[in-house]
Amino acid sequence: MAELQRIPQIDGLRAVAILMVFAGHAFGVPMFWMGVDLFFVLSGYLITGILLRLKESRAIGGSYWGCFYFRRIRRILPPYIAFLLILSVCLRVPWGGIWYWYVFFAPNIPLALGKVTVAAMGPLWSLGVEEQFYFAWPWVVLACSKERLRGVALGVIFIAPLLRAIFTPLFNTHFPIYSLPVFRADTLAMGASIALASHDPQWIGRQSRKALSISLVVLALLMGLSVLPSFRAGANSIFFNSIAYSLSAACSGGTLIYILGAQKGFLHTLLAAPPLRYLGLISYTFYLYHEAVLLKVRQYLHSPLSIAVVAFFVTIIISALSWHLFETPILGYPPREKLKAA
Repeated sequence: MAELQRIPQIDGLRAVAILMVFAGHAFGVPMFWMGVDLFFVLSGYLITGILLRLKESRAIGGSYWGCFYFRRIRRILPPYIAFLLILSVCLRVPWGGIWYWYVFFAPNIPLALGKVTVAAMGPLWSLGVEEQFYFAWPWVVLACSKERLRGVALGVIFIAPLLRAIFTPLFNTHFPIYSLPVFRADTLAMGASIALASHDPQWIGRQSRKALSISLVVLALLMGLSVLPSFRAGANSIFFNSIAYSLSAACSGGTLIYILGAQKGFLHTLLAAPPLRYLGLISYTFYLYHEAVLLKVRQYLHSPLSIAVVAFFVTIIISALSWHLFETPILGYPPREKLKAA
């Protein structure tokens, strides 16, 4: 599998994303649903970069499908399976009518259908979106030249908000628009577009400050619009669904471009700080467990701040133990093949 050099600031961005998600669930902070969108943009960027390198390797006899899925299986499945097993032991999960969605990598479907029966399993919807992306996007990358792939990604970025606007009146709740990949693909496509552009480091460097400025303007616009009752995910309005997720993708994408191009500065230094980098490293397992831990802690504590502090540190401990004792040994299995990161 492709062994890419870790970019410290990207681990820091993962930490920011998981902190936003946690704060959103712990305190109900408005707008912090954007943390998941930041994860999607990062995933689109990283996965597209890996696939492009594997495609180049395939041209000289390397593996494409095997390497990609070998690494994805090792990274995603063990913590996911462990989480579902632990959840089954600790909570009464009525698997009878829903097990197939979780076995066949579609935990976003129960949310779209309003059939999530255990609240701790709600956050798994985003894993479904990413897993479905992993199934479809490798075929597109393999079939398209870089120029055509760039066109496909840009097309998705522009078509997704139109689809959201068209289909919103057909749904009684916001869950289908929020959790189905056809409506959220623009965030992943935004990351893919940045991966394609990052092959020109000079372009990334030139656009870095401009991208940060755009992100700040978009963030201010989102915050301003959020005072409107119709500009809420739960409102399920055409107004929100058609533009809010696109603005979120643009904000996350601009931040990523800035981080890739900037070599110094406060934000660059902050994201490279060891505590943030470590949280980013264990963010996947943290994401899996955080809602379950919050629900459990709420049974014993009542102060929102106390609940958040205790749940945060308990989730950190679970994630750290999982990373060092369970995930790292699995990921440390000798890779089949190495590619030098560009």
